This record gives sequence, structure tokens and C-alpha cells, in this order.
Amino acid sequence: MFVFVMDQYGRPGHPTRRMDWVRKQLKRKRAKLVGGGISGKPAVLVLREQSFNRNETVNRQFFVTLDTGFRNIGYAVTEWLVNGTLRVLLKGTLAARTPEIRGLMDERAMYRRTRRYNRRVNVKKKGQSPKHRPPRYESRGKRDSVTLKHGLETHRNLYARLARLVPLPNHQVTQGFESVFFDLRALAHGKPRTGSGYQVSPLGKGTGEKTHRFVVRRDGGCVICGSRDRLQDHHLRKRSKQGSDRASNRVTLCEDCHADVHAGLIALPITDGTQWRDASAVNAVCGKLRKQSMVLNIVPVPVVQSVAARRRLGLEKTHALDAVSVAAAMTGAGRVDQQDAVNLDLTQYRRHRRAHIHAQRDRRYYLPGVSAPVAHNRRKRCDQGDVDSLAEFRKKRPADVGRLTVRKSVRLYTPNRAKAPAVGGDVWTWRGKSFVVQGIKNRGRYLHSAELQPLVEKTYVPVSQAKRYLRNTGMVPCR
Repeated sequence: MFVFVMDQYGRPGHPTRRMDWVRKQLKRKRAKLVGGGISGKPAVLVLREQSFNRNETVNRQFFVTLDTGFRNIGYAVTEWLVNGTLRVLLKGTLAARTPEIRGLMDERAMYRRTRRYNRRVNVKKKGQSPKHRPPRYESRGKRDSVTLKHGLETHRNLYARLARLVPLPNHQVTQGFESVFFDLRALAHGKPRTGSGYQVSPLGKGTGEKTHRFVVRRDGGCVICGSRDRLQDHHLRKRSKQGSDRASNRVTLCEDCHADVHAGLIALPITDGTQWRDASAVNAVCGKLRKQSMVLNIVPVPVVQSVAARRRLGLEKTHALDAVSVAAAMTGAGRVDQQDAVNLDLTQYRRHRRAHIHAQRDRRYYLPGVSAPVAHNRRKRCDQGDVDSLAEFRKKRPADVGRLTVRKSVRLYTPNRAKAPAVGGDVWTWRGKSFVVQGIKNRGRYLHSAELQPLVEKTYVPVSQAKRYLRNTGMVPCR
């Protein structure tokens, strides 16, 4: 077991296995211990009266390496020893929330389209011509997608998170990552026989041919019954489920078979291009990391070298050990020592929500003698629910409109976070056991977490019986 050390000024030192010295420092109150125990983090000894001199530090080599990924990112902190052994200090896997970003952006786009539609309708009612708004991809220019930005920031932040979890001297640490490039065309359609084959569509679609016409010509009629009458397009993955309009996501069905498919009487396999989404995202992230490697001071390691190192050392195929293989490829290690390695898996949680940061209390209308508001806002918001707006109230009860009193809308800053007992990612303890909260239930009375199942045989406990241990730190250790 290793204990990481920091001096009184927060400067990191070398990890130690001298537990007698650690106990002596704690007993004499010359240091305090951070992490360890139920927190799940590596133990860090913070000295109160000592400081480290960089010029007198013993020369040791540490490596912080990542196995790049989309849903799961492997990481490892290792030390290169003189005898050719690579000693693993920390390894684990980060469960990223990058796949959720696409769904959140689609939800934002839905509300944005609704707002713009309502704005155009209101402008036309006034007899004015609606203002032309160019598409976002034209008005904002060529920018990286939000999913790519989040994936790239996740890899950067993971380096910073590991530096806080296991403090090591910066001048003795080398950062690296596995540089991958997936040939998606070869994975989906096989490698072309000639080099010029990449310039020809593998699907056989003609130049300028419409996708609908190509799908009908490709399928030759209904793919279920073979009929050529009343043909329609069917999306294998719905547009509401992030399906695309590409030919790979569309098939030809007759009107009767199309109705049976939507009724659930016939099941069609989904074979659209989303199966390569993870690989394409990793390609984009690795490309950005390679371009920024000089600025970020990280070393790209080709996947061929890391795979050869993993096979040479006989390591199991996991995300964490793939990160160890990256360090082995950088050092040429002949042996890996995992005896004292700390296994720590992380889960990425959302730290900032618009509902918490940019919340706004609705404009409310009251009748004399009635405590509850009878209407919210002048016109109905998208997420207002069943509560009437002022326009709807005027149609139902026009005689009472003059009696209304109004309370203006108020901008609230972090209202729910201040009032809520917990947010997703907070660490709580229950009877000496720690768990990560995934949400709250029953108006904040119960904490919800799947980690409670083995403890209490259910996924929730009352807030009054638990105690908060740590607030959401973004990348939270999970058990």
C-alpha cells in the first residue's frame, strides 16, 4: 500500500510505503491524512511542518496515461523502476457522460424551435414580416460539435483530476494517451480493392441521386412482402431517438407493412451507422489531442505499440490495463507489478444545470382572496404544464381580468441547489457505508442510488437517516 505525501505548502512529494513513519507523523500531530477510508480515494499525507526542495528530490519517473474512449476512459498512474519493472500505483476506469450530450442538445433544439415558431406566429399576428434567421451552422460558422468538445474536455479534466487524487512532482511526471484511428469505411463496408475505391460510394448511390430514390432502387420494393405498390420510407431508428436521414437508416416498406411495423407486429433490426458512433467520436478526440499534444505536453502513443506491449506482457484486455499498456509501450517495460495498485473507478456527473443556474420564477397573476396564482406568464411557456397563461385565462374568464394583481418574474440564482438536500454526484454515508447519490425522490425526502441495493435491499433511503460526506466533484469515485 502506498501513501502519497504533500508538504505544508501543497507541493507534492514521492509516495511512500513506510507506514511506521506515517503513523508517527499522525500520532505527533505533525500531519493529517486526506482521503482513504470510506471516501474511496487514495490516502494523501499532508505534512504540517515540513517543506520539499525540488533540487534535492530523488530522481524518479512517473507516468500518467489514458486509454482514450467515448463511454469509458481507462487511466493509470505508474512508476518506471531501474530494474525494468513498471509499478502500477493507481488504475481504473472513468464512466463518462459524453453519450448523454447528444440527447441534451436535441432537447435544447426542440425548445429553441418551439420558441422561434411562436415568435414567428406572434409577428404575423401583428401584420409584420418575420425576420429571417439563418441556420445555426451558417450563422456560427464551422465549429466543433458539442459532443466533441465535451469528450475532449473530459480527457483534459481527467489529467487534472488524477493530479489532485495522486499528487506527484510535476517535473517527474510524463503524460501520455493511446492514439487511435478507426477506418470506419473498412469496418462498415470492407476495404476497397483499389486505392481509388475510397472515392466511390460503397452503397452504389449515384452522383446527385436523391436518397429516397436510391433507397427504393436499392431495396427493389417492400423489404417484407416484396410489393411495389404504395411504397414508403421507414426510419430504422426514429428521428426522435437520434436517428439520421441517411440511406443506411432507411428501408422501403409498403403502406400496410409500414403500419404493421409501427404497430409492433413486425420487428426490423436496426443496422444504421450509429453502431460506429463511439469509434468516430474516439477518432475525433484523438485527432484533437494529437494536434494539441505540444501545448498540453502529452505524448501520443500509437495503438499498435500499446497493443504489442499488452500482448508481450500478457495483460488482460480492460480499459485500465490498456492505459497501463500505454505506459509499458513508452518505457519498454519487461514486467508489470500490480501488487500495491489502488483500483479506483470514477463516474462523471453533471455539475451545472441550467435549472440551477439560470432559473427564473414565472410571472404570476392572483385574484383577490385567492392565495394560489390563477395564471402564469402572459403566454404559455413550453414547459409550463397544465397551468393557464394570461391569454388562456382571458378567454375563459374575461370579466375577471381587470381584478388580477401581478407579481413580476424574478431571476433566481442557484435556487434549487441551495434548497435541495442533494444533487446527483454527492457522496453520502449511511450506517458507516458511503454511496453516490443519483437523484432525489418524493420532493426531496429520499435519496436515490443504485449503490444502496446491496446495503438496504432497496434503492432509496430517507434523507434524515443519512449524512452528506462530499459534494459533487464532477468525477466521483464509485464503489
